[in-house]
Amino acid sequence: MSSQLRWGVNKYQDASSRMSPALLRARSRYTKRNIATGIVIAGIVVSIYAYAATATGSDDFSDVPMPPLPENAVEKLRRERGGESRT
Repeated sequence: MSSQLRWGVNKYQDASSRMSPALLRARSRYTKRNIATGIVIAGIVVSIYAYAATATGSDDFSDVPMPPLPENAVEKLRRERGGESRT
């Protein structure tokens, strides 16, 4: 059974659906710990994201050899680009 009692009375909220003083008192001792846990989790997420962004952003593919294109593919590209040559 949830916090809702059998007769429709909720012991943790008042009539305007705000938290009751009893619920505020019960949650108060966990507030600092929950905030600290949230900060730690957010820090872990941000650090993983920053590491991934810096690690993949520094990749250099200039040492990877490109296989030569077949001559017919080169001619097709030249026709599509209007005879432009690479400089």
